[in-house]
Amino acid sequence: MNKEELNNLLKKGRALLHYNVSTFEQFKAGIEAVKETKIPLIIGVSEGERNYFGINYIEDLIDEAKEQGIKVFLNADHCKSINSAKEAIDYKFDFVLFDGSELNLQENILRTKKVVEYRNKKNKNTLIEGEIGYLTGHSDIEGIIELKEEYFTDPEIAEEFVKKTKVDLLAISVGNVHGIPKGVKIKGKLVEKPKLDFKRIKEIKEKVKVPLVLHGGSGLNKKDYLKAIENGISIIHINTEFRNIWKKELEKSLKKESIVPYKILNPVVKKITKKIIFYQKLFWLG
Repeated sequence: MNKEELNNLLKKGRALLHYNVSTFEQFKAGIEAVKETKIPLIIGVSEGERNYFGINYIEDLIDEAKEQGIKVFLNADHCKSINSAKEAIDYKFDFVLFDGSELNLQENILRTKKVVEYRNKKNKNTLIEGEIGYLTGHSDIEGIIELKEEYFTDPEIAEEFVKKTKVDLLAISVGNVHGIPKGVKIKGKLVEKPKLDFKRIKEIKEKVKVPLVLHGGSGLNKKDYLKAIENGISIIHINTEFRNIWKKELEKSLKKESIVPYKILNPVVKKITKKIIFYQKLFWLG
């Protein structure tokens, strides 16, 4: 994957689904979805998921799928260290997200630049994503999450960051959170779910000329997704929702008398595949 390939891809559809995996069944569901829809899919693996799955194993699976003409791309999601990002570049991942969002701005710029420079020397077909703004929450069960104004991405700072780092994509914070919280507190007011700042998305898009990425897509509704895409989002990450489906369907399947693994796991794959297809069509076709 390179800039030209990504831009050409995004001209064919409205936005791409990014879907994380850490088991073969999750991977299989993604492949089955792409086979049916013919819509490209980004498969993500965080540092923890890479450690569990095996970075070489997931890369081999993606390469084999590509050889069969299946449009899947691999992203090293939320690399917290430069070494972690370098490893994914060495393995020729299609995308690498260096997440310096917990650093101060100058340190985030400095480290992200080092990742981009390493990519330029080692493998120009890996696209580098940077992150500005802070996403609170995590994918396990959440209570109440508080969203503070300082977490949100400033359009001016986003512009500065992209110019100085030369990243290919930008992850932003616009009211989105990781996980599916029981409630979100915004300026002291408790609401049921995250509330996206669509105006901010549009302002950032006008400032930067790279594709924008929305992390923390789980728990949003159809209107939220479509309006975010309309205002400039090109890739949407959904993880927690799929993990919940995986767990619930597996628990249900394990209650059956069969001890045959594929008979237990097939219903899980089918359920996840169905939901991937739903989001692929929604994001790509509108």
